[in-house]
Amino acid sequence: MTYNTAEIDDFALTLPLPQAARRLAQQFASQQPTPTKAEQVRHNTLAVWVVNDYLQMMGIDTDLERGDSWNAIARLAADVADLEVIGAGRLECRPVQNVSAPCPVPPEVWGDRIGYVAVHIDPSQREASILGFTPTLEPGDDGPALHPAHLQPPEDLMDHLDRLLHPLVATTLARAGVSLNQLGRWLQGAIDTGWSAVDAVLSAEQLSPAYAFRQLSNAAVRRAKLVEVGVSLPLVMELSLSTTQPGQTDICVQLYPSPGTSSLPPNVHLRILDESGTVFLEAQSTTLEDYLQLQFSGVSGETFGVQVALGDTTATEAFLI
Repeated sequence: MTYNTAEIDDFALTLPLPQAARRLAQQFASQQPTPTKAEQVRHNTLAVWVVNDYLQMMGIDTDLERGDSWNAIARLAADVADLEVIGAGRLECRPVQNVSAPCPVPPEVWGDRIGYVAVHIDPSQREASILGFTPTLEPGDDGPALHPAHLQPPEDLMDHLDRLLHPLVATTLARAGVSLNQLGRWLQGAIDTGWSAVDAVLSAEQLSPAYAFRQLSNAAVRRAKLVEVGVSLPLVMELSLSTTQPGQTDICVQLYPSPGTSSLPPNVHLRILDESGTVFLEAQSTTLEDYLQLQFSGVSGETFGVQVALGDTTATEAFLI
């Protein structure tokens, strides 16, 4: 898929560059032999910093110091702006001056990269915009280049890294036609396709105070969606998220009858699946059951599935914490 520069403006992600980033970029730049090389290193350092901040925000583990861009000899000898993504490989973070023109990529980073991120550094050097991402380079007049009009949104970078970090899960989900819901994005305010705010799906009765005690008391995010499992009316799946401890997410999964009906069909199964697809939590409805609920906790980077089953019909959602 390709995007024009107006669309890039819509999905570009702007983040602040703190004083620590500017100070370190100046330190690296001051070690260079010429003003031109110093400016190159300064921009490369800031580009890597802001991409690292973004990945850290999204729960992706990185190691700044393992990249060539943080190595004094490599910085001097080559034009590098790489960031080590733990468990996946090196991501190249290229500073882009002109957002409407192809950005040449130096030969030393044509290979050994899991992808390329285009970053525009504001002239004030107090903020930078992640313009987008591409897994591969395209031909240019002077060799492979980043074409801004062909960049994918920053969110697609998360999907790309998820596939690299969880290849077994990605393959299994692809075969099943299931997409991966990213809970880190939910905590940033995003809503994945098919999901809605709970008040857009649940009935007024299901939103009443009588139901409130069932939720996580300090839920930061609540999302709901309709799921089809072979009954005349769809059921409602709700997820509530809370982050009470650093790196840990508390998750509450609930299953409700369709709005306007008072109880679930009997023998509906609500299951939580681990990364291998094995059931590790399960609840089953009985006669006149008005909801099912399962609670558990996970850490950043873990994946799990939620499955609703009735007879031979199942509906599965997959999640990355």
